[in-house]
Amino acid sequence: MKRLGKQKPLYNFFLNPYKDARFTRCPKCGARTRQRKLPLVIHVDPLNPVSVNFTCRYCPGCDLLIAHKDRLEQVLTAMLQEHNPELVGHEYLVIGTLDRPVWQKGVQSQLTIRELLDNLHDFKQVLLFKPAHYGWG
Repeated sequence: MKRLGKQKPLYNFFLNPYKDARFTRCPKCGARTRQRKLPLVIHVDPLNPVSVNFTCRYCPGCDLLIAHKDRLEQVLTAMLQEHNPELVGHEYLVIGTLDRPVWQKGVQSQLTIRELLDNLHDFKQVLLFKPAHYGWG
């Protein structure tokens, strides 16, 4: 599989579109999830990568990172309204994570595309779960 980032892929990822499911339990194994705050890298169309420090749900047993789409969109919209209001409402794709020191450097002075890709951890897999996977009717 071709990778975008130069760093080792981390996490299986699920962007949760369900507003009524907050995944306090893992949809794969049923174990209690924890919270993990980390810098997510998001590609906003047409060519605008951004990173946000975001709290996700995390299952260590499955190495599954879950971001709630509605909350992520709130954070992304607020950030874009402040810095690039013309991009609000554009399509986006969560593409991976950054190590915290790299993200902090990017907060101080914007990372180049090359620096971003050199430090990007792609996701191992991007997963989809249908309601039947976590016990919905």
